[in-house]
Amino acid sequence: MRIAHISDVHLGYRAYSRVDRHGRNQRESDVLLAFKRVLKQALDNEPDLILITGDLFHTVRPSNTSLLGAYTYFSEAQGRREGAPMLVIAGNHETPRTIESGCILEILKHIPGVTVVYNTIQAVVIESLGLHALCIPSRGVPEIEKHMLEPDPKAKVNLLLLHGILEGTAPFALERPIERKRIVREEWDYIALGDYHLHQQVAPNAYYAGATEFTSTNIWEEAGKEKGFILYDTEVRTAQFIPIRTRRVIDLLPIDAQDLTIQELNKAIESRANSEGFDGAIVRQRVYNLLPDQRSGIDGDLIRELRTRALHYQLDLRAPRAGGRPSLGTGHEDEETGETRLTLQDEWRQFAGQYTISPDIRRNEMIELGIHYLDRVGAEVEST
Repeated sequence: MRIAHISDVHLGYRAYSRVDRHGRNQRESDVLLAFKRVLKQALDNEPDLILITGDLFHTVRPSNTSLLGAYTYFSEAQGRREGAPMLVIAGNHETPRTIESGCILEILKHIPGVTVVYNTIQAVVIESLGLHALCIPSRGVPEIEKHMLEPDPKAKVNLLLLHGILEGTAPFALERPIERKRIVREEWDYIALGDYHLHQQVAPNAYYAGATEFTSTNIWEEAGKEKGFILYDTEVRTAQFIPIRTRRVIDLLPIDAQDLTIQELNKAIESRANSEGFDGAIVRQRVYNLLPDQRSGIDGDLIRELRTRALHYQLDLRAPRAGGRPSLGTGHEDEETGETRLTLQDEWRQFAGQYTISPDIRRNEMIELGIHYLDRVGAEVEST
């Protein structure tokens, strides 16, 4: 069985003040366009089943634009697929606080072939595919410890769908992560995971598809990463991540202002910007160790120009911290902001992401290989 696994679309997400030519928030339009592209790519691969593992919508009550767009795209997709099965579970963003409020996903149940699960853990049987799918929406996560999460031995294909964060997945989780051993088991033909916005393999049969656009609370952690969906073949247990085009997010290399003159600081800001060619992108430039007289000397005309070129340009200015000059490459968490300073791995990602390479080299694989070697050397140093 061929499965298209989509997750964390976040239709209705809005950010910044820019609007498109129709007067709509530009980021809301970006997210809707990304979903349209994902569906088209998925349909082009003719999957037997489409899964959406939560947070299709960004809010309990999305805007009319996103709601109508979603209904239109779903209807067109299911018309093209002649009502072939599509399974959608609810995430935390679209789940209301009380069961009595219902769920916005209910509207999709009127489209042929679409099954929606949003209130509790539920097994869905699709006889035409010989499929048994155990669905755990966001509201069902607290019930996991009370349930026997077992595949059906009589089914041809057993799937498990979950919207939640497994232990060891994200470095910082707001809620208690889910025990991995309760979810990740070889008996499932495929485990489709949602809620984590980066594509990640958890086990040979378990994957986070990642989000389809940059909609998390800290998009800078995801800068330079690809968004898309997964094609999974249950017969051979192989997964293919298919990226899609999105609005670019660029986290420029930080600037240490401590030993810079005003002229050198402005030149560094301009140089960082011009090195990326970030027109239309979402951009952040961090400047550390900035003194008051340096702040007042920043070229306002330059910053206005950069903000005109980018969809959003964030100049993140930070004064020196008490206790001396901080290192920009330690990887330690900033006590004031809760963010992580640039690590050697981050510098490698930035460098390798823009370095000219031969067309026959896969850039992402090269970057991940470099990170692997850096991690291994770091582990060896710590053990000595």
